[in-house]
Amino acid sequence: MSTTLELYEKLKPKLGDEEARSLLEFIETTVTQKAATKEDLALLEQRLKLEIAELKSDLIKWMFGFWIGNIAVLTGIMFTLLRTMK
Repeated sequence: MSTTLELYEKLKPKLGDEEARSLLEFIETTVTQKAATKEDLALLEQRLKLEIAELKSDLIKWMFGFWIGNIAVLTGIMFTLLRTMK
């Protein structure tokens, strides 16, 4: 006896014939939609690697901009301090 049939037999007295059938159909379609193949997982892995690479490049750009901004601010402070000391 298959698992689906066993589950149907257990649900039928509690839910009724139509409700048990529709619930099992919903479960079966959900399970089949969520089953991933090796190709799906490989594609997902490639997408994740690409996205991580893009995020790394964005992070490097922001870090470089932050460093340039800090150098500019520190240079301005140093010039201001040097002018006031004269």
